[in-house]
Formats: sequence, structure tokens, C-alpha cells
Amino acid sequence: MPFIQWKERYNINYKEIDLQHRALLDILNELIVLVEQEAGTEQVAGIFSQLCGYALTHFTREERYMRAASYPGLARQQAEHQGFIQKLLDLNRLYDPADPELLRETRAFLQKWYLDHILRSDMDYVSCLKQFSAEAPVRAIIFDFGKVIWDFDHRRFLAAIAPACDKPVAELEALLLAQGAPFRAFEAGALDPAGFLAQVSDLCGHPFTGSELIPAFCDIFTPIEPTLDLIRKLKPAYKIGLISNTNPWHFEHAIRPSEVFPLFDSVTLSYELRTLKPDPALFEDALDKLDLLAEECVFIDDVPAFAQAATDHLLHGIAYTTPVALMAELRRLKVRF
Repeated sequence: MPFIQWKERYNINYKEIDLQHRALLDILNELIVLVEQEAGTEQVAGIFSQLCGYALTHFTREERYMRAASYPGLARQQAEHQGFIQKLLDLNRLYDPADPELLRETRAFLQKWYLDHILRSDMDYVSCLKQFSAEAPVRAIIFDFGKVIWDFDHRRFLAAIAPACDKPVAELEALLLAQGAPFRAFEAGALDPAGFLAQVSDLCGHPFTGSELIPAFCDIFTPIEPTLDLIRKLKPAYKIGLISNTNPWHFEHAIRPSEVFPLFDSVTLSYELRTLKPDPALFEDALDKLDLLAEECVFIDDVPAFAQAATDHLLHGIAYTTPVALMAELRRLKVRF
């Protein structure tokens, strides 16, 4: 049983911060267990380091919320956060499993600080954050690429390579594009370009070269002109971001050369993070790069489940259907263009 058990009254009812508080508690409990067991210095140092790292991540996000919400107690919170990190560093430096007094001090500090900080200091900013959440202005528009900025048709690629493979397009589609097939692995960063080329060649029964495959692979895109025009109109007033499930070849030969690419303030690519939407890590990467909070950002994706994942992560998710519908949704969110 954990030394500090999570209770519903610890919730500030702000999803992201509550999740971080619970994760912080898990690490803290692990550290307390090691202290109670009088574990060796090296083992304890590893958990101290993990606790410091996660606390810094949490404090940075928490302080960003407070700053955006103009919370008057920000300076006091920053001082408490800095004091916690410094105390952790001191306890780690002094840790001695043979010193029972120091072990008691370490456990007492961790328990008292966690509960006092959440139940006193953090509860104080709840009303301010709720008001911010309800009133936060949109400061960034984040786009998916395929089917939102540029349309695409994978069958053009399959039709281009079918003669060399001596296979029908339908069979190639099942071999290359289905769940768990090379295309998806390429986007998830599980295959590098050389590995993708080798797998495609093996499945197709033809020894493709990069110079042979890349042009066909990337000749699948068509610009969606209303979206391109919208991005140009939005740019003077908003930060513009990109989150795309994509691969190195499509990025280098289609996304980067796009005329609107220089307008992006942040670019988040699935293969670089080695994960795919709807993983929240992609949203977090974009928010960190934009230095904004989720409530200040709109995310547009043609896949409704991905737009919903953004909404679940507190962004304003919009499922793209048509340019007219998109513009209506943006106007509803008081986005100017």
C-alpha cells in the first residue's frame, strides 16, 4: 500500500494538473519506500533524480498556467517550487541509510510538502484557472497536413509501382498500407528510410532503389487552396503549428517544400517522436514548442478521433470536412481571419 494514498479531495478538477499530481505522488511513494527500506545510496539517488525531473516538468507547466491566468500568487508558488527542488537536492546529497534521523526527516518532508502544497497552495489558484479556462483567447491554430492542407491519394503511388511489382493495386494496398504494414511503421519511426525501402522491395518482389521509389511515393499530394489561403490570413494574428502523422520522405519532399511551411511556428512529426496521433505526446510537443497552453490552441484534423483526442487534451479540436465548415467552426471560436 502506498504511504500517501490519492484521495478525491486532492483533485483541483483540472485534468492535466491532476494527472501530473498523481504521477508525482507515484514517484514520491516509490522514494519513500526506498527510504523506509534503507536502500543503497545509488538506488535512492536514481529516484531522487527522477522525482526532481518530473517535478520540474510539472512546475513549469503549472507556472505557465498561472502566468497565463494572471494568478497573483505566482511568485509565492515559484518560491515554493524552487524550495522543494533545493530540499530534494540537499536530501539526496546527505542521504545515509545508516542515519535513522535523516531517514525520518526525508519521509516527513516528502509527505508534509506534498499534502500541504496541494491542499493549501494549489487549491488557492483553482478559481483563477477555471476562469482562465472559460475565457482563454485562441492564440494558435495547429493543422494536420494530409487531407487538411494538402489532399493525397495513396493509390497513385500504388498504381505507379504496380507494373514493376506485377501485382494489382488492391493487393499492394493490403501489403503496404494496412494496419501494421510498412507505411504505418515508417510514420511511427519504427522503420528508417533504408528499412522501409527494403521492406517494400521484399513485399513487392522488386528491388527498388530510392531514386526509383521516392518520386512515386511522394507524387500523391494536391494542395487544398482554401486552407493555404486561410493559413496566410491567420498568420499575422496567430501562431501557426503543424502536427502530422508522416514519414521522412513525405516531410522532405512534400511538407517542407510546401509554400506555407515557412509560416509554421512549430512542427511536430510522428516519426521524430516515434509515436502516432492520437498519442497526447504529439500535442504536448506542439504546446511546448509554441509555449502556449492547450486552451489557447485550436487543432484541425480530418480524422474525427484525432480531433476528439485534442479536445480531450483541452485543445479546441475541429474535425475537418470542408473549407466552409472549417471557417464556420473558427468563427464560432472567435478566430479572426
